[in-house]
Amino acid sequence: MKVEIIEKTENPLFKRAEVKFKADHAGEPTPKRLDVRAQLANQLGVAAELIVIEKMASTHGRQMASGIARAYSSREQLEGLEPKFLLQRDMPKEAKPEAEKPPEKAEKPKEEMKAKPEKPKEEKVEKPKEKPKEEKAEVKEKPSKEADGGKES
Repeated sequence: MKVEIIEKTENPLFKRAEVKFKADHAGEPTPKRLDVRAQLANQLGVAAELIVIEKMASTHGRQMASGIARAYSSREQLEGLEPKFLLQRDMPKEAKPEAEKPPEKAEKPKEEMKAKPEKPKEEKVEKPKEKPKEEKAEVKEKPSKEADGGKES
């Protein structure tokens, strides 16, 4: 794997260098973030712990990954500006805190599930039916012309 820096921009306000890079990984899978971070640290002359890879993606059909990284001047500056999920994403698995992992669900034995008492069925109480309201008197229809013999009155 070969990492090449395409663009490097110094950001004095945040005390960091913003880097766009390409990683050529011919014949290999997409490189791990830790490997890319180590090579970027070597090229930039900064400790690997001070580099955060924001984005890294491999294009379909090509064995080339491109990404964006930021190299900070101090650990305090890095922790103050970067979101926690990015800091954890770039850590090796051994260094990730255990508290962040979701607790494992304990499965109940099937016997306990079967032993649950069933709820008694509620008896349905029928309400008395209401009597239908009396229908209004039907409106008488006007006789048609044919019934009158074709005369209008």
